[in-house]
Amino acid sequence: MYAQALLDPLHLDSITIPTRIVMAPMTRNKSPNNIPGPDVAAYYRKRAENRVGLIITEGTIVEPQTGHGYPDVPDFYGEDALRGWKRVVDNVHEAGGKIFPQLWHVGSIRQKGMPPTPSVPGYGPSAVRHPSHTDDMKVPEEMTLKEIDHVVRAFAQAAEQAETLGFDGIELHGAHGYLIDQFLWDATNKRA
Repeated sequence: MYAQALLDPLHLDSITIPTRIVMAPMTRNKSPNNIPGPDVAAYYRKRAENRVGLIITEGTIVEPQTGHGYPDVPDFYGEDALRGWKRVVDNVHEAGGKIFPQLWHVGSIRQKGMPPTPSVPGYGPSAVRHPSHTDDMKVPEEMTLKEIDHVVRAFAQAAEQAETLGFDGIELHGAHGYLIDQFLWDATNKRA
């Protein structure tokens, strides 16, 4: 009885998810040059083919200069990356599933020297080392109001792109000590 309920559709506002099985986002580091390729589309399609009703993608970077913190994580800006995401959306929809991108900025997790732009340091709410970082790691630069506004616009632009590409919704990554979450922590937000 309960197992069957997992396979029943779920109605959320204007979308119907074909089953109640949802795939949580998982960082995969499988997008060389930060572009999701055909293998990424095949990966998500396989999940939809196997009755995952809603897929939330791995974290996708919304801001090209300061948003990255890990190699081979897919971007959510630029023609090549967006073309790759369109392929993913089409594959998931063809298999009967629904899909949301997880929109992400790592904030002060970033360290100078990280790809794709090694000269760019980490930025955060305050010039305070992230609690997960060791004493030998660099302190991030405090974001100016102009930089905060720029990142807010990057999230908004990514949400608009998601709609244009045919995604069924979005998820904002606001947890696990990344940028949105950093603004909510006393340890990382010392702004006056």
